[in-house]
Amino acid sequence: MQEAVPQKPKRHRSQKYPATPLVGIIPESELGPAMLGLDERARRFVLELRHGPAGYGSEARAVRAAGYTGNAATLKKRATRLIHDARVQQALREVGYRFIRAAAFQSIRNVEKIANDFEHRDCLKANLALLDRGGFALETVHNVNVTHETKVVVATEKVLERIRILAEQAGIDAKALPPTIDLKAEEVEDADE
Repeated sequence: MQEAVPQKPKRHRSQKYPATPLVGIIPESELGPAMLGLDERARRFVLELRHGPAGYGSEARAVRAAGYTGNAATLKKRATRLIHDARVQQALREVGYRFIRAAAFQSIRNVEKIANDFEHRDCLKANLALLDRGGFALETVHNVNVTHETKVVVATEKVLERIRILAEQAGIDAKALPPTIDLKAEEVEDADE
């Protein structure tokens, strides 16, 4: 007879982030079209994700801070639904683009600091990046030579017979084909010469 093995108590994780809202009310005049397409709580969710901490539990924190209620499992499901909603993703893209554009200036300052620090191991890379984005990029030149040749096909009896055979195979009446032009070719010098 086997003894019942006591089960380990279920681990309960404490909330990693407080649900305190980090974003105040933003006037609609400052919101883009994707954000305006969302309801108030979904907008707050997007903004809380943008301004809040990142990592495990950040989506659940953003849901709570946006004003959604329920137990932990309900909030987790709500966060998953919101994250996968196409309208919310579009709003996240819209807000993220603005964030990246604003952060770009800090990145430029950081690259400039590295470029001016001659002891830094990436000094050369930073200088090359600044030159490249500043309009002094390396230029590559490609020379392409194109030669045109004109090939004249003379309509001999052999060629005309081959055309008739191919026309019959394609189901075209050979008599319905346009007549060949009977001319003699003369060589003409280029006008440029």
